[in-house]
Amino acid sequence: MTYVPQGNNPLLYQPGAEPIMHLDQATFTDTIFDPTKHNSFIVEFYADWCGHCRAFAPYYREFASLVSTWGEVTRVGAINCADAFNAQVCRDNGVAYFPMIKYFPRHSSGYNDGIILEAAHSGTNLRDQLANKILNEYSRMPYPDWPNFHYLDVNRQTKFEDLWKTVANNANYLVIIFEHFDGAGTEFMLNLFPYRALVGGRRALSSTPLVQMLQITTFPYVAMFKRGDQQAVFMGPYMTTTIQEIVNRIQPGQFSTPAPLQTTTRRKIDLVDCEKEPERCAGLYFTSETDMLKAMHSALHDEVIRTNDRIDGQNFTNLYNFVSLLAEHFPSLTFANSGTKRRLARQSTSMVLKKSERAKMVFAHMKQFLDQKSGMVTASEWKNQFESIERVYGHPFPVNATWQHCAGSFPEYRGYTCGLWSTFHTLTVHTYMDTIKNRKINPLKPLKAIQGWVNSFFGCQHCKQHFMHMTTVLFPMSERRVRHSHDMIMYLWRAHNIVNNRLHGDTTEDPQFTKYQFPPLFLCPTCHSGGHFSRRQVRNFLLRYYANIRPHHWSHSL
Repeated sequence: MTYVPQGNNPLLYQPGAEPIMHLDQATFTDTIFDPTKHNSFIVEFYADWCGHCRAFAPYYREFASLVSTWGEVTRVGAINCADAFNAQVCRDNGVAYFPMIKYFPRHSSGYNDGIILEAAHSGTNLRDQLANKILNEYSRMPYPDWPNFHYLDVNRQTKFEDLWKTVANNANYLVIIFEHFDGAGTEFMLNLFPYRALVGGRRALSSTPLVQMLQITTFPYVAMFKRGDQQAVFMGPYMTTTIQEIVNRIQPGQFSTPAPLQTTTRRKIDLVDCEKEPERCAGLYFTSETDMLKAMHSALHDEVIRTNDRIDGQNFTNLYNFVSLLAEHFPSLTFANSGTKRRLARQSTSMVLKKSERAKMVFAHMKQFLDQKSGMVTASEWKNQFESIERVYGHPFPVNATWQHCAGSFPEYRGYTCGLWSTFHTLTVHTYMDTIKNRKINPLKPLKAIQGWVNSFFGCQHCKQHFMHMTTVLFPMSERRVRHSHDMIMYLWRAHNIVNNRLHGDTTEDPQFTKYQFPPLFLCPTCHSGGHFSRRQVRNFLLRYYANIRPHHWSHSL
């Protein structure tokens, strides 16, 4: 549990602080597919940038604590698929979205043996799913070193001694749980298993003759017997405290409660108070070439090739349209204006973004590559071509650089998703600027290209569903709303503010970068009038903000 996985990305779980085994590219296969192991595994495949993964993490921690005593039968693990070091093992596992939960039976020998579970926001629901998978596996392979999950077979010829046949010789007690079919018995047996040297456990159906003999009327219900004594020494409804009560009756002090989850003390940071220091706060907001290039590398490389599936049909079309948008309108120039810092103001009106210029050539080549395909490309073909063209143009994507505007106050905040939104907004602004004299431009086209990529390739399943619901139902991306070229800028602005409103106060919100209705007052005082936005002023602000891009080399020299 204390193993610190290899890689550079932040982790959602702290090694040693919770009963979760950290896995990585170097350890996954040898651990999960070890033929000598006696336990199964349940593994969460997550991405540290994924908001839904961050929201899911507390429930996975709770779940891991609930089943921490089941270690001889099953173990809980996690792997960060956003880390490039783990890319191959996540692709091999067919991880198409985050978070993905897979159960690997005890004798798993390959990635396809994993069974997908629901990433429920409930520790008890996850526990129940796991118990069900363990029971299903046992029904096919009744391992002798696992709990005996079979129901007691009781008839008129059954003797009291027959109930003890599978109980350890040194155990002087037997507890039977009576339940309706596939009720709480599996969980009970797993919780009791660590104490098998003291007490044996068995399951019995509510229809067994023992129920009438013991006058049991409610279920689930437990009855405990001492060896050689047919009179029950303890009976009662099964509750969360039943195991503890049973063990303490047999041997006081023997019951071990799961250790409480350790909380880590974060370093204190000085947050900028945007009401008291608006100018200082405004300096934290800018459009970064570094952030956009990092985000687009993840979007076109990591996201597209996550699985080993072929890319065809609507997915191929969506990939083609998004790459075409990047090839045509990804910014390769930055435009200084009066709102920039002094250093920027001393520069000429426009400046070439050298890395973006080369990245744009990569996008153009990838578009040509897709043109040569007949509506289908495999993920491996796309990966090889992308990496080859990337080398030709001197690796223009600074994947190892730190996030700039999108850097969070803590590693788990912002990052990739912030970079995506920044790029999406910048694409609408630069499409507008590039086509301002073209009255035949279809303003919906760039928005549809963005929507298509999200629908086909964005890894955060929950986030994708929210985005698609917003752009198709809540705030439809339609010709009625997007009729003029500047409407594409304003549509995405309004859509993003809908997202900000939904996520304001969420556990994924960075305390320094509150989910304001953008732009906040300290960024654009003239955008606010009488408690409402001035759309004209907002549009002018967005044009300035996303045209004035901080170059990569400045970000790393300031």
